[in-house]
Amino acid sequence: MQTPSTGTSAPGPMAALPARPTWLTAPRLWPPRQQKIVGPIVLTTHDWSRPQAGEPQMFNQPLLEWFTTVRPMTLPAVYVPLAMWMFWLSLRSGVPAVTSMALFVSGLALWTLMEYVIHRFSFHFTPHGRFGATLAYLIHGVHHAYPEDHRRWVTPPVLSLPIAFALYFGFSFVFGRFINGLGAGVAIGYMLYDLTHYLVHRGQVKSRVVKFLRAYHMQHHYAMPERHYGVSSPFWDYVFRTHR
Repeated sequence: MQTPSTGTSAPGPMAALPARPTWLTAPRLWPPRQQKIVGPIVLTTHDWSRPQAGEPQMFNQPLLEWFTTVRPMTLPAVYVPLAMWMFWLSLRSGVPAVTSMALFVSGLALWTLMEYVIHRFSFHFTPHGRFGATLAYLIHGVHHAYPEDHRRWVTPPVLSLPIAFALYFGFSFVFGRFINGLGAGVAIGYMLYDLTHYLVHRGQVKSRVVKFLRAYHMQHHYAMPERHYGVSSPFWDYVFRTHR
């Protein structure tokens, strides 16, 4: 599936480098290359400011490369049981069923804000130095470099689960026994977000809602990569004025 590019061309060899790094200009300051990570492990990075077609190999080690890809049905297999377990823990801790359900719905709503914040400030963080640029590529740059690589339309659990557990234990100090009902909603919200991301990239759907979200997200990839951070909803883009 081909998506038209914005028509911008790569800067010439004499083009001035940006004075301050941003997520978008990092590939110009620290050009993509093959680099050793640890021992024999080599990572190949690419320019994520210029979307292109293809399915790049990231690591020279087959096992590591396998961990960077995931099938969409892996998400329900992981996050539905996890959400059910947390909801059960909420009931077991003495939180009434009605309250647990209210927390679950609140978790779904909370995820929409988390989705925006994580995408804008974590996925698109400003690198400082070669290490930061490499990290930016691993986290999200590879998806922008090759947005139609179907193997990377959802986040591998090897990355998302450690982050989820860290957030769970961090927020448990704030919400106490209410964390499980809230966390169950967040887990389902995250799963729906990542599956939505898969659908909008796949594009073979008749739903008007998904078609709208696809057009909105393709603008993020091919026209304004530092805008349109919402994937499952543009609501927070309008709130924080990053919708245009």
